[in-house]
Amino acid sequence: MALDAQQVMLAHSWTEDSGIDPTGYWMAEKLDGVRAYFDGTNFYSRAGNKFYAPPFFSKHLPKNQPLDGELWLGRGRFQQCISIVKNQKADRADEWKEMTYLVFDAPKLDLTYEKRLDYLKSIMPTFGKDAIQSSNPSAASNKVPPYARIVPVQKCLSKTHLLRELDHVQTHGGEGIMLRAPRSRYEFKRSRTLLKVKTFFDEEAIVVGVVKGSGKNSHRMGHLDVKAPDGRLFSVGSGFTDAQRDKPPKVGTIITYKFQELSNKLNPRFPTFIGERIDIKWTDYCKTYTPPTLKAATPAKVVSLLKQKSLIFQGGDSDDDAKNDKDKTNDNGNVNIDTYEDESVDNLPSSPSSNSASSFSSSTPSIATTTSSLNRKRALQQKTDKNDDSDDDTTTTTSKQQPCKYGAACYRRNPDHLKQYSHPNKRARN
Repeated sequence: MALDAQQVMLAHSWTEDSGIDPTGYWMAEKLDGVRAYFDGTNFYSRAGNKFYAPPFFSKHLPKNQPLDGELWLGRGRFQQCISIVKNQKADRADEWKEMTYLVFDAPKLDLTYEKRLDYLKSIMPTFGKDAIQSSNPSAASNKVPPYARIVPVQKCLSKTHLLRELDHVQTHGGEGIMLRAPRSRYEFKRSRTLLKVKTFFDEEAIVVGVVKGSGKNSHRMGHLDVKAPDGRLFSVGSGFTDAQRDKPPKVGTIITYKFQELSNKLNPRFPTFIGERIDIKWTDYCKTYTPPTLKAATPAKVVSLLKQKSLIFQGGDSDDDAKNDKDKTNDNGNVNIDTYEDESVDNLPSSPSSNSASSFSSSTPSIATTTSSLNRKRALQQKTDKNDDSDDDTTTTTSKQQPCKYGAACYRRNPDHLKQYSHPNKRARN
C-alpha cells in the first residue's frame, strides 16, 4: 500500500481569474498537518514511508477500506506534529493521544464524492462530534474510532461565499480552503476536481547551506540558502524560532516556505520558513514541479492581499449571510440552501485535549496582540506620511480605485495593485 500513498490525490490552485465557478463545490479547510494514507493496518507518508503509530491510535478504523487524511495536532503546532511523527520511541507513544487523524476521503471506493462522504459518516463522527451521525441505520452499531474524525465540509453557494469563508478561516489562523468538485471520483494524481484556495503561495525547496547570522544571531543560524526544483537559488531568513535557529535544518533537508509574490527575476519576495517536510522525496517533487513564469510573478488574485495570519472552519455563516447567499443562488438556479444547512460547519479548537482525542477544547488562539501591534505600526506610518512636506509627490486617488486596506503603510509596488487600489498620502517611489 506504500505505492498508493505515493500517488494520493493532489490539488491544483484556484484564483478569481481561473475561470472556474466554485458554486456547488464542497468546501473544507486546508489543513497544515502531515498527510497520511491508512491502508487498514499502517499509516504511510506521501513518500511511502511508514509512520509508526501506536496500536491504540488506529483502533476501530476499517481494516478493508483505505483512508486518506492528515495527522493533526492543533493550530500552530505543525512542528510538534512533525516531531511526534518522526519519533519512533515507544516511551513517547502517549504523545499520539494528542493527535487526531482527520479523514477527508476513502480512495479505493469507486463512487462519487458524496457517496464516499456518506460512507465515512457511517464509520466515524465529524470533527467536534462524539457520535456517528449517519442516515444508515446499521451505522449506529459501529464502534467510534477514538482518534479519527471527518473533516467538516459545506457546499459553496457562490464566489462571494467562498471568499468570505476564506477570509473567515484565515482570520482565525487557518491556511486556506480546499474545493472538491461535486460528484467527482478519487484520482491517484494531481486532479482538476480538487482545488486549493489561498492568499499566499507556498512551495518546497532543498537546503544547500546554513549561514551564520549577525547581531543577536551571531552565535547561530541567520538564514538558509536553498534551491528550488528548477535551480533558482535564494535565502530564507524569517519565520524561525530561536530553537530552530539554534538547531537549524541540515543541508539536504526539504523545507516548506511561503511567500506573497515573485520578483521580476522570479525569486520569492519575503520568503518565510514554515517547516521541514519528512513526507515527500525531493526527486519525486522535482518531477511534478512546474517552474513559475512571468505571469506568476504577480500576486495571487484571490482577494485583496491579506497579511498572513495563519485550520478547519471556525464556524458557519450567520443566518443573514446564509439567507443572502440563498436568495442570490436561487435567482440563478444554482445550489439549494437546504444542502448547505445540512452540511453546516463545526467549530474547531486550537488543539485536541491531551486527555482524550474525542473531547475537544472550544478555545481558539488569540490574535489580538498581533493585530493591535500591526495597527499601531500602520497608524504611526500614516501619521509620519501626513507630516511630510506637502510638495512631496503623492499617488492620485480616482473614483475608480478602491482604497488599499493598508493605506500609506502599504509596501507593495506591483503595477496591477497600484492601478486597482488608491494609497492616500503615500510618498511616490522612484
